[in-house]
Amino acid sequence: MAVFEHADRSDNFHKIARESAVSVEDFATEPVRALFSWWQSFGCTAPQYSDFDVSDHWKIAPHLYVIQYLAPGKYLYRLNGEQVVEIIGVSKRGQKITRKDSLLENRLLAEYMDFLVEDNACRRCYGTLALFGKNYLEFESVDCPVTNSQGDIEFIIGAISTLD
Repeated sequence: MAVFEHADRSDNFHKIARESAVSVEDFATEPVRALFSWWQSFGCTAPQYSDFDVSDHWKIAPHLYVIQYLAPGKYLYRLNGEQVVEIIGVSKRGQKITRKDSLLENRLLAEYMDFLVEDNACRRCYGTLALFGKNYLEFESVDCPVTNSQGDIEFIIGAISTLD
């Protein structure tokens, strides 16, 4: 079941739907499919952050982002590729994202990240955005939680891409 988010946001996103990621067939774009396939290859246990090496994912690196879990409702945007910056409309690298942030989209993102940490499963997102002078392009993304050596969620690794 998809959960839809409509909001008066200051970023490029207009509408976002979020639902469980079940199969690589759920995804239309190669960067998103590739990251989900990597995550799914670990079976029933989420991979550790140490299992992720961006050099193994060089072809999709522009589409990747990494968000660090600090505490409930508190996250740090550690990495975003060039395509991520272009799609979001700004680089979020180094920014803290909290449920008390002044920007609505950051509050919504922190709430969603909390859900990912609690659920410990990949989620699929898709929707519309304004980009490249076009009012409504479609996008898809996947958010994959990864753990530390103790099995606690440490990071969310994601990939995002526009649909042709």
